[in-house]
Amino acid sequence: MPPPTDRRTPRSPVRADLRGAVRSDTRAPVRPDPRAQDRTIRALMSVVDDLTVEREEEGLLRSTLEHVVGSLGLAGGVTFLLGPDETLVPLAEQGLPDTLRDLAHTLALTSLERGRPTVHEIPAGGWLAATPLHARQRQVGALLLVDMGDDALSPDLELLEALGKQIGNGLENVRLYAELRASASRIEILNRITSAVTSGSDLRTIVPAFAREMAALVPFHRLGCGFVNDSGDYIEVVCDPEGASWGLGDVIPVVGSGPGSVVLNNCTVLQRDLVHQHRFIEDMRLLEDGIRSYVLLPLNSRGRSIGILALGSESSGAYDDSTLARLQPLADAVALAFENVRLFQKTRELSITDEVTPLYNFRHFHQILDRELKLVDRYRSVLSLIFVDLDRFKPINDQYGHLRGSRTLREVGFLIRAAVRETDYPSRYGGDEFVIILPQTDHGAAILLAEKLRRLIEGHTFLQEEGINARIGCSLGIATYPADASTKEALIRLADQRMYEDKETRKAGR
Repeated sequence: MPPPTDRRTPRSPVRADLRGAVRSDTRAPVRPDPRAQDRTIRALMSVVDDLTVEREEEGLLRSTLEHVVGSLGLAGGVTFLLGPDETLVPLAEQGLPDTLRDLAHTLALTSLERGRPTVHEIPAGGWLAATPLHARQRQVGALLLVDMGDDALSPDLELLEALGKQIGNGLENVRLYAELRASASRIEILNRITSAVTSGSDLRTIVPAFAREMAALVPFHRLGCGFVNDSGDYIEVVCDPEGASWGLGDVIPVVGSGPGSVVLNNCTVLQRDLVHQHRFIEDMRLLEDGIRSYVLLPLNSRGRSIGILALGSESSGAYDDSTLARLQPLADAVALAFENVRLFQKTRELSITDEVTPLYNFRHFHQILDRELKLVDRYRSVLSLIFVDLDRFKPINDQYGHLRGSRTLREVGFLIRAAVRETDYPSRYGGDEFVIILPQTDHGAAILLAEKLRRLIEGHTFLQEEGINARIGCSLGIATYPADASTKEALIRLADQRMYEDKETRKAGR
């Protein structure tokens, strides 16, 4: 005989075969058998034990279901989780016949709609009972229990409701634990990332270390850190892996580029698929390099954008809005650390760079020479020194003033930079004199480089933008250690002497 309809709650829109067979009441149809008291206590205690041990949702639901079914001597049951789209997903199941699976799902939905335990009696004997899993006054899932046979004890709905609340609170605790663990993990990653950024003073060594730590947070195939230059017209980008660039090389113009847009507008840029859309001047080159999607975030420090963080992937749609939300706090956190590195780098560069030319200054020249001579002695190598003195420079100073004289010296500095190798050390010695340290270079190789430099200087027209079109020359002196001199002082003196000898020879040849 079907149970009476609950008049306090409208009928749930369940299937027709359940109408009249679903009952929701906190009173059992028959007073529970006294034998159930011990089972009730065991069931509640087993759930409490599970709540203190389990730290994963699936493990908690499986363990509590197993212990509740075993403690109460039931046939089986199911625990459901409520998904983001409000669908019920069975996460743990035990002893439920296939013929009752659809009915169990519908009954669980009904209990959620009514917000309290719901019972369905099986005509052949037994019952199914479902109750919501409550956590902080919200539903997170459902617990369904089943017992079959003529000797099945009537369900204790008060116990069922208590179990639903306990398991629901346990689920909430598991989720809070997972969130705390995720937060701790993010903090640990952030600490490692910050440590990587502050571990050195050279961005070309810091960025690879930064990239290794970032890989634990979000996948990428290319990472770039870009910083605006002092004049604000371009962005210098350092990329990982080594040798890679952000489309246009190490220097990207602010106008027309994605990094420039981020800096100018202090915004993020999300490019989901470069195959279907090109927004900036570097996009086509990135696609040619294999990058399909990317994300750009501003590095903000002290209320202004100092640069960008760029992540690129070889897959389309690799990044979305959740990526931006996850990365922006990180970008804000490391921006100050990056700026400190940049300030340290600039301070160091200013301390070793000549104030007029792009070359090293007199003080740093001596520091480098001391170090390189020790390396020569240690490894029994060789080193050459080239002294450079400009010819016909004084008339430019006298006729056009010291400001244009300084501009001429600056142009000479760039020509010297263009002539030497990356392993060489060009410096301004003073006035219109320059000196170049050539590690692991014998006298013959030094002569070849010196003549190359002479041709560059004598073939260049200076102060063209001002319409002066000046031409100058240079005198050169070369000395090699240890073949020509056995001490630093003797090496410098000999190179300087040979430079003046070259100047006299050139004067005599005119």
